Amino acid sequence: MAIDLRQLFVARQQQLAIQLRTARAHIRHPGDKGAVSETEWLELLRSFLPSRYCVDKATVIDSRGGTSESIDLVVYDRHHSPLVFEQGGFRFLPAEAVYAVFEVKQTLDAAHVAYAAGKAASVRRLHRTSAPVIDIRGRTPAKPPIHILAGLLTTDVGWVQESAAGQLQQHIEGLDGDHLLDLVCAADNQGFAVVRDEQGTALQASSPDTGLIFFLFTFLQRLQQLGTVAPIDFGAYKASL
Repeated sequence: MAIDLRQLFVARQQQLAIQLRTARAHIRHPGDKGAVSETEWLELLRSFLPSRYCVDKATVIDSRGGTSESIDLVVYDRHHSPLVFEQGGFRFLPAEAVYAVFEVKQTLDAAHVAYAAGKAASVRRLHRTSAPVIDIRGRTPAKPPIHILAGLLTTDVGWVQESAAGQLQQHIEGLDGDHLLDLVCAADNQGFAVVRDEQGTALQASSPDTGLIFFLFTFLQRLQQLGTVAPIDFGAYKASL
C-alpha cells in the first residue's frame, strides 16, 4: 500500500506547531519560552537530519582567537573537524566544522530577520583553515571552505499572510553576503528559501500548510549541494598554544 508522504509530513508539521504554540501560550517568561522553542527545533533537526550532521547550541571560534555570538542552533561536522570544546555548559565549535547556523524566535518580523542576519555574519566572518587529506586516491589538495548556510526559525509570521513573502523579500534584499539568510521557516505557517544569482535575489515560498516540510527538504537539498566541510588544519590551532 502506498504512503501519502504529504499527509505524513503535514501531520509532523502540525505536531511541532502544536508544541510550539503550547509553549507560547502557557510559558510566561520570555527566556523560558525561547528555551523551549530552541529545544523543540533542536530535537526536530536531530531526528530529521542524517547522522553525519550534529546539531547543538554553541559559540563558534577560529584558530586566531575570534569568536561568534552565541548561536541557537549550529549544524556541524564531527568527521573532518572533530575538535569540540565544552566548558561549564558552553560548547565551542571550530568555524571549519560549521554547515549552518539558525536563530530561533517566536515571530517572523523585520527585527528578527535583522537579528538573525547579524548572528550569521558573526560566524561567517571568522577565519577558516583547510588542509589536504590523504585517501585511496592519494594526496587530495586542500578544498576551499563551504558557504555557511544561515536562517531564522519561528513559530508564526508577524506580517499579514498575503504580504509575508513580499515583506520578507524586501528585508532580505538589503543584506550583504555575510548577513544573507538562506532559509526562513515559520512552523505554523510558511517556509521560504532565498535564491541569489546574476538576476538578483528571489524568494521561493511554500504553501501555507507545508512550511515545515518545505524548509526541511530544502535544507537537506542545500546541504547536499554543499558537500563536505573542508578538513581542519590542526596545525593552525596548535600554533596558538
